[in-house]
Amino acid sequence: MKKYRDNDGRRVVEVGDLSYLADRNHGYSWFQLHKMHHTTGWAVRKADIVIVPNETVAKDVVKYYLIPKDIVIIDPDRF
Repeated sequence: MKKYRDNDGRRVVEVGDLSYLADRNHGYSWFQLHKMHHTTGWAVRKADIVIVPNETVAKDVVKYYLIPKDIVIIDPDRF
């Protein structure tokens, strides 16, 4: 996850992967999972634009973090 402001002052969050939410055999402790889920959720809910690499990650961001679909942009060239 990468957070920044673009030239227009909008908050942008780039989310590359959310596989830790679906796959429980990834080697993270429960605290690390909770921290990643909490920080990612906080960032995407505060963002004006969320950039993701593909449709699967876009659907997961909308599903898990309950944000509107219209702020999610699919751009595979950034990742």
